[in-house]
Amino acid sequence: MDLRERVAKAKGTGSSYEVAARFAVTDSWVRRLWIRVANTGSVAPTPHTGYRPRKVDKDGEELIRLWIAEQADMTIVEVMARYLAERTIAVSEPAMRRTLNRLGLSRKKRHSLQRNARANESSSRATSTSRGASGGSAGG
Repeated sequence: MDLRERVAKAKGTGSSYEVAARFAVTDSWVRRLWIRVANTGSVAPTPHTGYRPRKVDKDGEELIRLWIAEQADMTIVEVMARYLAERTIAVSEPAMRRTLNRLGLSRKKRHSLQRNARANESSSRATSTSRGASGGSAGG
């Protein structure tokens, strides 16, 4: 006999804690099973409902492939914005990353962009070079 059927028949012979200890299962599982039997009359497990469909379907994947082929240095944010503009479907950054990984397309930071002036000023190299140029040596 199936464990679910034995646990269902044990209702009324003790608390859910006692029945759970007898069958070496959790008390919450016993209570959920008893509720399921009361509602449906069956001990069968609830059917799997499946997953949410992807926001980027096959047609969307082909569009993204074309965009990346046209402009190889597109960022994730740019792909997301273009997808929203053309398909009117908002896709989160993690979902777009998963899509690009699934397509075998790697999105890296643009190497062609120059660093901004503030980043150059705060760089450790810039400060050590400027110290050396000021003549602040201790051997003097």
